[in-house]
Amino acid sequence: MRALIVSVLFLLFLSGPVFAESAETLIEQGRERYDQEEYHQALESFNRAIKADSRNAKANYHRAKALYKLEKYSEALESFNRAVSLKNDYHKAYYRRGKTYYKLGRYSEAVADYTKAVEIRDDYAKAFYRRGLARLAMEDTTGALKDIRDAAQLGKSKAVELLGEMERQN
Repeated sequence: MRALIVSVLFLLFLSGPVFAESAETLIEQGRERYDQEEYHQALESFNRAIKADSRNAKANYHRAKALYKLEKYSEALESFNRAVSLKNDYHKAYYRRGKTYYKLGRYSEAVADYTKAVEIRDDYAKAFYRRGLARLAMEDTTGALKDIRDAAQLGKSKAVELLGEMERQN
């Protein structure tokens, strides 16, 4: 009997971590926590997902979002950088990294990332709107107005409101 138990344990050992959670399962758990605004717990799930699959762009992206919510902007940038290095057409990662640069007052880098996001997805209203805000911060009123108009035409309600305010001021 003891030999049978040893054999079964040996086979389980050889087959690898049978009960290890997949990166996708951990990402989903993290997203649920994130949606419940439990950012520390979400971050733990995303960290475990990265440990399970370090080349998972989505895990790095979601980790960065949680870090952003926790106001750990430098760490968020590192994870967004990792996400776009793993998946160079990740428009959401460029958009969110742009928001992080904006938060840090690095407006030209924010504009570059929003530009990359709209190059990948040309109907990305949120990216046009945010690029407009970054251009306003850089005092590029002409560029900002164009971006905000584009965002408004794509249906971004905040852009419509801001456009109305800007036009009333002129």
